[in-house]
Amino acid sequence: MSKVKLFNLALIAALIFSLIISMVGFTDSCEEMHENIIRIRILANSDSDSDQSLKIKIRDAVLNTSKELYSGTDSYDLAVNATKENLDVFLTTAQNTVFENGFDYKVSVDFRKEFFETRVYDEFTLPAGYYETAVFTVGEGRGRNWWCVIFPRVCVGACSERLETTLSDDAANVAYGGKKYTVKFKTVEIFEKIKKFFDF
Repeated sequence: MSKVKLFNLALIAALIFSLIISMVGFTDSCEEMHENIIRIRILANSDSDSDQSLKIKIRDAVLNTSKELYSGTDSYDLAVNATKENLDVFLTTAQNTVFENGFDYKVSVDFRKEFFETRVYDEFTLPAGYYETAVFTVGEGRGRNWWCVIFPRVCVGACSERLETTLSDDAANVAYGGKKYTVKFKTVEIFEKIKKFFDF
């Protein structure tokens, strides 16, 4: 093997090693996000304009309810317990919103682990992986869905909470790091999809 090929192989190996080393802290921060953020997903009955509009109204009502239920809560564990204990409150809020807007769809709500791909929001990015999620299904649940974060309350209108409420500075810096972590987020997403495929 020529010296040029050996040099190129050594360079590639060094780059791969550097990427692995740099990913160690990054993946820890991603895992911290998986374990300290509660997400919300609302599946509309269909893609019709009226059903999609109803989905947004349900979103607003549920997020307003969450402000009351999570008021003064800065602990992920407490927020998880509050969610589990108040699923009936969330359900009533969503179902009443459906009725108040002249529809008769049945709403169901479940609190479970859901897989999400990497999601870029206006100010932050959440890595792919499994998150505890409040899942609302409206009617047939066959329409485009809306999802965001319900705890901490970063997706609630007129709310100033940030991810630092439940994340360390390192994890928050990764979330708010934006484009400079694009490759790393993609690497984590590939790894998480492999884990999902093999169910481990």
